[in-house]
Amino acid sequence: MQLNPFERRLVAGRWRRLVLRHWDLRKLQRLGCVLPTGKTLELGFGAGYGLEACKFVFGASEVHGLDPDPLMVAAARQHLARCGAFAQGAPMQIWQGKATEILAADESYDTVLCLQVLHHVVNWRQAVAEVARVLRPGGQLLLAESLVAFLQHPILGRWMEHPTTARFSQAELVQELELAGLEVVGLKRLGSWMVWLRAVRREL
Repeated sequence: MQLNPFERRLVAGRWRRLVLRHWDLRKLQRLGCVLPTGKTLELGFGAGYGLEACKFVFGASEVHGLDPDPLMVAAARQHLARCGAFAQGAPMQIWQGKATEILAADESYDTVLCLQVLHHVVNWRQAVAEVARVLRPGGQLLLAESLVAFLQHPILGRWMEHPTTARFSQAELVQELELAGLEVVGLKRLGSWMVWLRAVRREL
């Protein structure tokens, strides 16, 4: 599902870069997460701020990203070109694509980064299965998500467009991760509204 114009402005704004670095990623760090250093994939990269952080802040060895929205892909290409992400250091590739159909071989990635994406995906369970498929055994999913209580809030959720089939509680999310072979090893929540977690693909 693509973003509406209001959501695009939010995702592309500089405030999102600050939130990602100083809110989402810091919360994941406090869980003891190993932030991306190996081959890393970001799902739903928006304006490219997460990709930028993976490369220049955390030193990922290779950075890939997919986003279903062609306008976001174009915006990310511009941002990443300006900051030199395509020209310097570790290889980087981004493309338009779906989280439910990741164009990568099995066991391709050490880390998958997924920040506020699943609640936009109609078949979010299939996206979880795809994450498990492309992670190497021992690889990690770093995830931040808005939960059903936030999405159904009469004020907070009214400006966003989210599929009704992609609304889940913390318990439902954790259960789906476990069913896909991803063990949740760290979790932090903001009441019943949001959750940040690290899940590791079980060794075969």
